[in-house]
Amino acid sequence: MKGIAIALAGLMGLAALQPAQAQFSIPHGPFANSQAVAAWWNANNSSSVKTQVFYNGKKIYQRLEGFNPPIIVKYYQCNQTNDVRTLCGHSLDAFTTSDAVVDRIDTINGARPALADSDIYLDNVLVRPLTVPGPVPPDKKYYLMTCKGDASILEPAGNTYYRVRGWTPTFNPAYLGHCYPVM
Repeated sequence: MKGIAIALAGLMGLAALQPAQAQFSIPHGPFANSQAVAAWWNANNSSSVKTQVFYNGKKIYQRLEGFNPPIIVKYYQCNQTNDVRTLCGHSLDAFTTSDAVVDRIDTINGARPALADSDIYLDNVLVRPLTVPGPVPPDKKYYLMTCKGDASILEPAGNTYYRVRGWTPTFNPAYLGHCYPVM
């Protein structure tokens, strides 16, 4: 009987925590700059969860005390809109997952239905072959690269993000994408 009473008290305590956790939502942007992102997290992170926030791969905020699983949020400088977001709108921006950048390439920045009209390589390995038949140049290829930023709780070797390194055919001069500098 005593065990049941303790279990019920624990469940009631857990139920009391649920509304506070459910109300917390991660902002996706836009922010003016990395300082605005860090300021938001400093002012609003009362979720009692371990938290790390990154900007272009660099750690800009962390709260290591708290509960697991941790919240890891990655923000990037967006080229087209010149602001900071978790997901930018252009294929030449950084992406948290390789699937997101492949999708952005396939939809030409979200402007049309997805078409697999080019080979896409990640670190020189073909990850998505051209599948759309038709008058497509046989050498239409995108080359993506895996980038590493500062270490995170979940990625001690460095948090991973993805960028376009280049494509063919290209205009002159050729686009040479790069990872953000590690400091």
